[in-house]
Amino acid sequence: MIVVSPHYDDAVFSCGQLLCNLPLCTVMTIFTGQPENTSMQTDWDRHCGFTDAGQAMQARAAENSAALSILKVEGIDLGFLDSQYIKRPRIGSDLLADTISSNIEQIKPSSVFFPLGLFHEDHIHVSDAFLMICYRFSNVQWFVYEDIPYRNRPDRASQRISELIKRGLAIEPFHVDCIRRHKRQAVEAYKSQLRGLGYNNSQPVMQQKETYWRVHCNLELP
Repeated sequence: MIVVSPHYDDAVFSCGQLLCNLPLCTVMTIFTGQPENTSMQTDWDRHCGFTDAGQAMQARAAENSAALSILKVEGIDLGFLDSQYIKRPRIGSDLLADTISSNIEQIKPSSVFFPLGLFHEDHIHVSDAFLMICYRFSNVQWFVYEDIPYRNRPDRASQRISELIKRGLAIEPFHVDCIRRHKRQAVEAYKSQLRGLGYNNSQPVMQQKETYWRVHCNLELP
């Protein structure tokens, strides 16, 4: 099984309970690359306590490694750039979609969980890329998860689901019966992200319910 994480913290924040129960899972993180100018500074990195992009990405990678180790799951990084490090508008999703497809062909998962795509442009970009390629893999079961913390406004999820239905997808609620076990400890490994979000601890993440939807990708999207 693959759980897709736009940034280093997203899979654990949104699917940590699920990951606690699936030690053979692979977490695929998309935006893990360092910009050419590692000394560049962004508002988000400063909020998280970093002086530059190089320091930020190195620390985030270490935090992610610690979190996945707690959950006993594997991780792979695709090396794309976070939108905060891109000065020009992002161009298309073809390269991302093709890279994702290659990894799915290699890993051969029975199921893939990817973000519904709420609020953050990187999350929407990743979600749309998976929706581009999911019809290619008829033997894979596809699921979306509601992005924590962005699902804290319920209208965001309902609007996005309505959008997917209008695009010709069949989508239905999917219940996952999981125990929390080590999720809190794993969430707390992402100290810089919690700081950036203004959280003193993991509680604002832990109090949001993990929510999943089954997506039937049997038609190519327009």
